[in-house]
Amino acid sequence: MIAMRLPDHKTKIVATIGPATSSRNMIKKLIENGVSVVRLNFSHGSFEEHAKVIEKVRDISQKLDRRVAILADLPGLKIRVGEIKGGYVELKRGEKVVLTTRDVVGDETTIPVEYKDFPRLVSKGDVIYLSDGYIVLRVEEVRGQDVEAVVVSGGKLFSRKGINIPKAYLPVEAVTPRDMEIIKFAIEQGVDAIGLSFVGSVYDVLKVKSFLEKNDAEDVFVISKIERPDAVRNFDEILKASDGIMIARGDLGVEMPIERLPILQKELIRKANTEGKPVITATQMLVSMTAEKVPTRAEVTDVANAILDGTDAVMLSEETAIGKFPIDAVKMMAKIAKVTEEYRESFGMSRLRELVEDGTRGTIKEAIARSIIDALCTLNIKYILTPTRTGRTARLISRFKPKQWIFGFSTNERVCNNLMFSYGVYAFCLEEGFDERDIIRLIKGLGLVESDDIVLMTEGKPIEKTMGTNSIKIFQIA
Repeated sequence: MIAMRLPDHKTKIVATIGPATSSRNMIKKLIENGVSVVRLNFSHGSFEEHAKVIEKVRDISQKLDRRVAILADLPGLKIRVGEIKGGYVELKRGEKVVLTTRDVVGDETTIPVEYKDFPRLVSKGDVIYLSDGYIVLRVEEVRGQDVEAVVVSGGKLFSRKGINIPKAYLPVEAVTPRDMEIIKFAIEQGVDAIGLSFVGSVYDVLKVKSFLEKNDAEDVFVISKIERPDAVRNFDEILKASDGIMIARGDLGVEMPIERLPILQKELIRKANTEGKPVITATQMLVSMTAEKVPTRAEVTDVANAILDGTDAVMLSEETAIGKFPIDAVKMMAKIAKVTEEYRESFGMSRLRELVEDGTRGTIKEAIARSIIDALCTLNIKYILTPTRTGRTARLISRFKPKQWIFGFSTNERVCNNLMFSYGVYAFCLEEGFDERDIIRLIKGLGLVESDDIVLMTEGKPIEKTMGTNSIKIFQIA
């Protein structure tokens, strides 16, 4: 019997689909090389185009027998560049450009802006950042619908790229009517998770949660994207209301002092780990691979450090959406994750103990967590088995980043899909009424365990009345 082969790395890889990867062949290669979550960026493309990608992902993942979650990323209220002739323009330092709300196609001298009140947000001397801060402009004059500016730092500016004005205040809600249309479409298409852009407060999260509940889709994950100072200030409340978070470092690094970003990343990841909520680290992770086959040393170090910080997933954006080497970028992510995880595991269980100390004392959850740590430190446990109705049990163990794979077992297909956001979790969807014997029979049949292997099972009992993880069992495979 040929045993089932688990991935070489436990860190999950999120890949953005775009023109470079929307074909069946490219989607197949992405999944084969380690992608666990496919991201659809609704700032680009039509509903028809996204529906075709969703259909391809579901069909290909089923044929490959690889579980893949689908994340629908909302555009939110973001000021964006309009259409540019030829798809992009090269802006050079010292040149003058006009940003305009007039209905024009962009070129070397004129950049359309898709926000009619844009000229009211800036004044002479203000700094404007384009494309996640890569391009910097300084305002020289505001005249009607036009903002005249000089290029301080140049580069290639692509259509639909974002515009940031750190001093500006946008007096509107984060969740736009367009976002609601996209969420409705995502529900109809069976998408697993919603990426909520430009969250400012817990009320933005609750608004989306309420909409999902009214549309019988309360099991769709809400991943809150942290990319504004308001989101950082209100992070604790946002985290508790969300199913997961994304640290969107592009906008965050422009909206806040960039030197604060590395420490902020560590703080947010630690809080998410403590709460047992999956966290994605995103933006510019291997961005040089958009044009080059090999990343910079700094980028490799960045990815590794995010994994050491405790991120559950790392994300590729333009690298896989429009890059020249999307598959190479995924392979590089997988290699970095594998080596970094081996390094961390060599230090034993220190992180487990740190996280438990962060937890609330005197709870059943804490007692179970401590018991699991003791067992993992004492015994040669091969796998952690977690029957779960909601995925919560598997995520609570995943936050510790153990060296063992965590197998999640559920009857709910979406619960299984959303476990693909969590570090080191491999999900199996079983028939209603499964029990411990069914689990052991499955993993034995897949060649994952042999006689005398030790496994640990933790779950909430009784299933229909459980208030959380409250039991642990360790046994040898017969």
